[in-house]
Amino acid sequence: MSTLYTTADRQMPSALWEQHLDAGMHICQLFSDEDDRLEAMTRYLVSGIEAGQRCGCWTFDDAGALLDGECVASGNSMGDAHTRGQLSFEDADDVWFADGRFDPERLLSHLSNFHDQDGGGRTWGGARIVAEISPAIPEMPGGGRLIEYEVEVNRLLHGKPMMVVCQYDLNRFSGSVLLDVLRVHPYVMIRGNVMPNPFYHPADDTLAAA
Repeated sequence: MSTLYTTADRQMPSALWEQHLDAGMHICQLFSDEDDRLEAMTRYLVSGIEAGQRCGCWTFDDAGALLDGECVASGNSMGDAHTRGQLSFEDADDVWFADGRFDPERLLSHLSNFHDQDGGGRTWGGARIVAEISPAIPEMPGGGRLIEYEVEVNRLLHGKPMMVVCQYDLNRFSGSVLLDVLRVHPYVMIRGNVMPNPFYHPADDTLAAA
């Protein structure tokens, strides 16, 4: 049986995505190994499909081809989930820089639309997204608002049947950016295990966005 990490109001098994996580969760994955990122992404999405949730994948690689052969407990493939509209893919550059700049308001609207297209959790059993964060963001117009955006994601997800994993490459972001990123994610994933983030405090959301 998986170890349980307990917070004041919830418990989460630590096994690699072999559980249905709570809605409204905003999770940071810091990775230095591509295999680690891909394994976590795959298990996260497979788990969402098995739970009857609508899933979105924003990456820089051909995730569709990678996941097509993956099967869920029903015996259906991830390709089947994509065909029936339960699983969608978007190129991360198109998401982050659709208008040539990093625009938090547009991105938050994009997230909100994904939730609304799910019928607010009524069409499917909820929604989840995994997003590979571009290391180019800090250098792009508007990139200084990255932490502000992450704070607003916390607010957007509050009380919604939706969860988001943000994947940050340890080798491609500065230490100062990564420290700020840790401050504003309530949960952290380490080698596929999700746990409450000891560096997060709700009051830091206000400070980080200031």
